[in-house]
Amino acid sequence: SSVLSSQEIASVQTSTQLFNGMTVKARSAAREVIATYSVDDIFIELIIQLPSNYPLGSITVESGKRVGVAVQQWRNWMLQLSTYLTHQNGSIMEGLSLWKNNVDK
Repeated sequence: SSVLSSQEIASVQTSTQLFNGMTVKARSAAREVIATYSVDDIFIELIIQLPSNYPLGSITVESGKRVGVAVQQWRNWMLQLSTYLTHQNGSIMEGLSLWKNNVDK
């Protein structure tokens, strides 16, 4: 489990994929990835945490700051991202790309 979670965090750290207006930071010690999306003066923050028994345990997707987004819309985005990461074996970077596309819409 620790090797797999380390590999997933390392793939985020070494990713060359760039997002316009979004920064992605990976913290391997905490087994979490923090994505901050900014539009003008509005910042939206997303925290993805890998459990200690990854991939057996489910990935936790939490919201940091979510200014200017309706609660129901935010829940839909979180559910979609959680489902993608947990049940469809998607990588974190692919999930963040999906999430950013939803926010852009």
